Amino acid sequence: MFEQAFKNIDDVLWKEAGCTTGPDCTEQTSWLLFLKYLNGLEQDKADEAALDGKKYTFILDKPYRSEEWAAPKGKDGQIDHIDELRFRSQTEKHELSHLYEAKIRNMGNAGRNGGEYYTPRPLIRAIVQVVQPRIGERIYDGAVGSAGFLCESFDFMKSRPGLTTRGLDTLQTRTFYGKEKKSLAYVIAIMNMILHGIEAPNIVHTNTLTENLADI
Repeated sequence: MFEQAFKNIDDVLWKEAGCTTGPDCTEQTSWLLFLKYLNGLEQDKADEAALDGKKYTFILDKPYRSEEWAAPKGKDGQIDHIDELRFRSQTEKHELSHLYEAKIRNMGNAGRNGGEYYTPRPLIRAIVQVVQPRIGERIYDGAVGSAGFLCESFDFMKSRPGLTTRGLDTLQTRTFYGKEKKSLAYVIAIMNMILHGIEAPNIVHTNTLTENLADI
């Protein structure tokens, strides 16, 4: 349901002077998706707070929320294609994650330095199935790239029989950790994890090789 919206966003971005390569386009799309997602998440939290008689403090001031600039009601705007995307249901998130994975894969197949962000998914799945990660264990990737290993591990662990609400919360918040040096990969990793259902990715923007291993 969102494939055409993705194409429309790409068409707009490719016309911009700053987007001349696949990685450029993917980076801008990632930021747009993140801001759209954050807007919906914060609105949900504001609604929940209101039901409890409390006030929620938004992270972003009103002019910077996507509902203000991505959906210019009655105005002649192109980037409002982002308003066509939704994160409300698991079905919507599932489709968005597939479209986003395809974008990352295409970026990797395009040559140059794009391939460093993408490890073929069959290889990752084979490794995850051999390791057999279990709920309660922590999974760390010191060069996380597009977070393929963490996302596939999440999908594997989430599909295990007998998953409880407490177990899902553990997967969401206290299981997956990663570090990434490059800004583009860092943004892609966070968005990729969010689309797979991990609402608060524990990803740090840093160079792992500059740290003492004993401090990890």
